[in-house]
Amino acid sequence: MIKKGCAIAAVVLLGLFGGYLYLLWGKVETVPALILAGFGALGLVMVVSQLKAVIFGSGDAGALKRAEQGLPLEDGKEEAVWGPIEPLGAPLEAPFSGRPCVAYEYDAKNPSTVDSKGHERPGGSTLAGFALAPSVIRSNRGGVHLLGFSLLSEFPEKEMKDPGDFDRAIRYVGSTEFTEMGITKIGAMLSTMDDAMSDDDGSVRKDMRMKVSTAADFSACTLTEKVIAPGETVTAIGLWDAAKGGLVPKHRGKSVIVRLLPGGGAAMVAHSEKRPWGILAFALIWAGFAHAIIYFVLTKVPR
Repeated sequence: MIKKGCAIAAVVLLGLFGGYLYLLWGKVETVPALILAGFGALGLVMVVSQLKAVIFGSGDAGALKRAEQGLPLEDGKEEAVWGPIEPLGAPLEAPFSGRPCVAYEYDAKNPSTVDSKGHERPGGSTLAGFALAPSVIRSNRGGVHLLGFSLLSEFPEKEMKDPGDFDRAIRYVGSTEFTEMGITKIGAMLSTMDDAMSDDDGSVRKDMRMKVSTAADFSACTLTEKVIAPGETVTAIGLWDAAKGGLVPKHRGKSVIVRLLPGGGAAMVAHSEKRPWGILAFALIWAGFAHAIIYFVLTKVPR
């Protein structure tokens, strides 16, 4: 699913990039032509996507509105539910804090470094992972199984500073089999994420490592976690599969990325109905500036 979406986006972006580059080629030097083509293509894509969001609103708004009205769930349709989430069996244990949870994400970031010019460079992750336990959301539309994984991008992140957190992290690293990742393994990273996002049984666990680190190396890392506690109110959006009684990423030829958000109710509906005017303004400024330069190059620069 992710691979297909990335491929389509890449083809569109590369097509636009190629078109701008064709117009600019020979007008200016190679490097400026490449930069202007990239800025022009990206600016146009941003404007179109944000204009669509302003005109039609969030793609989730309809599903959230039906949830607010308590309408019956329709098989094969993108639906939303909210309510307390509970594990169907034993809860998970968060790797660093040890907290019981339904889902978690964790990250261990290397310390920042300073380059020769005195600029601070943030450290990348040395290891990261996530998991989801089979669970059910007790909603006003009935009990709904969560059968697709969502990254917890909207949930609060907590930095782990207690000595006990570090000790648990060391034990977790020592007892866990990690998938090796890195710049040279982009394909493996995409495959790992695609497997997680395509999961439809509600049980997911992925542990990824960028490099092998000693305990001393690990002690310098910043440890962070995101967790969803049992009983926490969440909103889930996905395709309703009546036979499975849950929200899934693929059904009847359709595919979506299941989304999990904190909270629910009228506030969630109101948020989805807001139009991204600020982002559209930024996109217009970006695209306008890039295209003004491109226009100047095409009309004013001698052949």
